[in-house]
Amino acid sequence: MSELKRELSVPPDVETNGGTEILRLFISSGAMSLSMQRAFAEPEAWGRLLAELAQQAAALYARETPLDAESALADIRIALDAALDQIESGQTPLN
Repeated sequence: MSELKRELSVPPDVETNGGTEILRLFISSGAMSLSMQRAFAEPEAWGRLLAELAQQAAALYARETPLDAESALADIRIALDAALDQIESGQTPLN
């Protein structure tokens, strides 16, 4: 039997000001499932987006677990570097 689809709510500032969704990501049957669109003129902006996402994720762990944000961010960075190394060597990082 499949899980129910659980979605996040739209952030309040987007409800007020509008915005463009650029990434939708789910975990389904233990695997990542996503859709996205190119939102920036230059690919470097995705690097800044990934850094902001890492910071937000680290803060979430600090709020919800005993791990502090600095340690969580360090763990995220290590895993990201390892995954990028795997991609560069032709491997799929999530397998």
